[in-house]
Formats: sequence, structure tokens, C-alpha cells
Amino acid sequence: MTVELENAVVVVIGGGEGIGAAGAIALAAAGAWVVVADIDARAAEMTALDITQTGGQALHVACDISRAADLARLHRTTTENFGAVDLVWAHAGRAVAGRLEKVGIEEWAGLMDLNCGGVVRTFLEFGPPMIDRGHGQLVITSSSLALFPDQVPIAAPYVLTKSALVGLARSLRAYLEPTGVGVTLLCPDATHTRHATEVPLIGLDRTAFDAELDTAKLDKPEDVADALVAALRQGDFFVSLTPDVGTRMLDDVHRLTGAPRSSRALVMSGCLRVNPRHHDRVAAAMTQVVAESRKEPDNLAYAWSADLDQPGVFHLFEHWSTREGLERHAASTHGQAFLDLLKEVGPVEADLHTHEVGATQSLTLPD
Repeated sequence: MTVELENAVVVVIGGGEGIGAAGAIALAAAGAWVVVADIDARAAEMTALDITQTGGQALHVACDISRAADLARLHRTTTENFGAVDLVWAHAGRAVAGRLEKVGIEEWAGLMDLNCGGVVRTFLEFGPPMIDRGHGQLVITSSSLALFPDQVPIAAPYVLTKSALVGLARSLRAYLEPTGVGVTLLCPDATHTRHATEVPLIGLDRTAFDAELDTAKLDKPEDVADALVAALRQGDFFVSLTPDVGTRMLDDVHRLTGAPRSSRALVMSGCLRVNPRHHDRVAAAMTQVVAESRKEPDNLAYAWSADLDQPGVFHLFEHWSTREGLERHAASTHGQAFLDLLKEVGPVEADLHTHEVGATQSLTLPD
């Protein structure tokens, strides 16, 4: 369900720095009245100050999500100052990584209590009034590591907690949907925050770990915040900046189960625009690539046509039995030669699209 942020009362737990702080600021910029909560009272105060100095509405509250009493006080302070809570974001948490056999049970249990128990405590405190009103939104922060845990196996204790939150968010979404209360699941990728760059290590050398961390490839907290705000407005359940996240998740399922990938046929269509003075040269190359492409075993149809009214504009229709067949075509000698020509005559405007074909049927013309 979509979320109206203008004048909404929003509580951000873990809003003192990083993604939480960026999110609090972005939500305030969208018109929300924001309560910034964090175990670090000074950090929460600074985030709230950033909001109020730019004309937004905010206050800060010290809160430890491992303590139900702190959450109750946070709830009470919010309602006394801003009114009923429309959205609560359970973002606070911590991570640990290292040699897993060196991580004691107390560390595993502590992470579970903070990262998972904190979200449950947040729901138990803020959820019932939302259910009674038939209105509200719960945002839960998990991680891309919950989706792809084998990419950083040394973070298994953290992954355990964040994987649990994916299941919790999906369960709460199904449970709360009839009540009018929504759930949003945020799964940030590696982000340039202290949470990622200064993660506590157990049994590992800090210098070696830091040497392998490429901070230039980390997402920006502001980008994650913007994605969350957009998702709330659109009513999206799942929020991720991981490139091709859906395809990667499907690949993981097929890899884990050993099931073959679907061999759906693929259609590519669209047009290319080149400088009109290169029209004849490109047309000649297209004639050659069409002839060679039709010989490929995975090709079902291949046609290029020049626009009759616009020199330099060419229309494309390709039909391939599998995506792998299209990929082999792109890597073929004639496919690469045509791509090299386009680079040579550039710039080229391409408006091309692929369409997966779930089913086909023959059509006959009426008598």
C-alpha cells in the first residue's frame, strides 16, 4: 500500500548516522514529522538538528531497542509531541564478522536479541495501536547478505539475524495486510557507513580486511534513503539497490535446487538511429549480419528494415529460442563485427527492448 509522507508522524530507530540518518533527513524532506531515535543520544540530536535547520519538523530521543521500556518511552514522547505514529522504521542493529569457530555463543545470541529482538519489540510497542486504527507502516531493515549469504561467509552471525528479518517481514506483511497496516522490507547492499567500514572482527586481522574493502564500490546512504522514500510512495514491499537483484535471486534458486533455468523464447525489438550519411554503410552491414544470424540454430526470426521516411533509422525484430542463444549471437564473429561498425559510425541512438515469451500459439486468418 502507498504511504502518504506529507505531515506523517515517522519514528526512525537507529537514525543517528549512516542509512538511518540519511533516511530520517529524506523522510523529513518529503514532509514527514520525524522522531530520530538512537542509542547514541548525541548522534540522534545532530540528525534532528540537520532536519530542523532546513525547515523540517524533528525531535530526538535516546533509545536502546534491547529495552522495551525505552521503546515505550519513545512511543510516549512521540505521541505527546507529534501525535499518533504513522510509520516506524526499525533500523537499529549491529554486525560482527570473523572466524566463525572463534565467535562465542554469547556473540551469536547478543546479535539475535538486538537485531531480531529489537524489531519484535518495536512491533509489539508500535503495532497494536496501528492495528486498532487500521492504519500504519512498519519498515524493517535487513541486508543484501540475507539474500546472498555466501558472498561474505565470515559475516554468518549477522547474516543469521538479517535472514530471519526477511522471513519476519514477509510473515508480518501477510498477517497485517487485512488490518490496513503495511510492511516494507529494506535490503541495502554494502553501503559507505561506519557500520560497514568498522565492523567488529573476531579472529581476523583488521589490516588485511580493510585492504580488501573497496569503499569506492559502496553505495551512498543518501541513495538508499531515496530508494526507500520512493518505495514507500509507490507502495513497494521490497527495496534493494543490488544490481539485477531479481535475476540473481532466481539464479541462486536454480543453482541451489539444481533445476534448469527456464528456456523461454526471447524477442528483441526496437530501432537504431545513426547519422544519415552512414545510412548506406550500415544498411549493407545489416544485410550481411541478417544472412549470418538466420543460420544460427537458436534463431527463429531475424529482420532489420530501413525506415522509408527517415534516413539513418533502422527497425529491428529478432526472435531467439533461448536467452543463451541471444548471448551467443552477440558474442559471434558477425555480431561483434556489426557492433564494432556501430562504434565506428557513432554516436548511435538505440531504443531496444527484450521480451520473454511465456507461451506461443499459431494464428490463422479468418475465411
